[in-house]
Amino acid sequence: MHPYILDLGFFKLPAYGLMAMTGYLAGYFYLLAARDRIGASKESVSDLSFLALLGGLLGGKLLFIATFWGDFGPGGWSSLLGALKSLQYGFVFYGGLAGGAAALWYWARGHKASFAAAADFVAPALALAHGFGRIGCLLAGCCHGAAAHGAPGIVFSDPLCLVEPSLLGVPLHPVQLYEAVGNFAIFGLLHLAWRRRSKPLSGSVTALYVLLYSALRFALEFMRGDDRGGLTAGLSQAQLISLAAAAAAAAWLVFSARRKKDGK
Repeated sequence: MHPYILDLGFFKLPAYGLMAMTGYLAGYFYLLAARDRIGASKESVSDLSFLALLGGLLGGKLLFIATFWGDFGPGGWSSLLGALKSLQYGFVFYGGLAGGAAALWYWARGHKASFAAAADFVAPALALAHGFGRIGCLLAGCCHGAAAHGAPGIVFSDPLCLVEPSLLGVPLHPVQLYEAVGNFAIFGLLHLAWRRRSKPLSGSVTALYVLLYSALRFALEFMRGDDRGGLTAGLSQAQLISLAAAAAAAAWLVFSARRKKDGK
């Protein structure tokens, strides 16, 4: 694909970084447009967006390092430092989600706001930003699919992209595109849920996001072809996290439905 949107020799603009920033800005402007519903100021939304970005980057990097720690080895410090410094690769989404949630909790505590209500406010923007991020993955070649074997596929040929060298020139499942479309669809559903005239119980929109994204990610993991660490009982790390997250989210939605039915 196009790992670099612009290459002037002395300056390179990574496609992943550009799309990640596009996603961040799209999410930020969405929150600005929606802030009146919760009575948040522009300054507080800016603070929230910046803290969530930092928390997401840190959490994503930390889980990546934890996942691939054994691959760095005694002489792998240069690779480790490269992964830490790079904005083109070296992130694990669920780590970023945890880091972003920690940053959101910090923001909510500082603004004396409900963490659950703040999470509901942010959830649609997160899905929107993530959709653009996955387009960046498609352009960079990271998080790629396995060989398509006759199914619809996409071919990566640029040796600078992040596809496994043995898979260059081989039609691969376009999982990045599937996940981008899935995230945009989740964004639309969450936006409708959050803007309902009768507001859902706090935390319900977030639980819906976790449930929908976990199901999407669990399914798409079967078509992934990149290195994501070892498997446990035939499932990847992301699939195990997705199962746990989906179960917790489903339990919360059932709990919320019962509370609403009881009028609490």
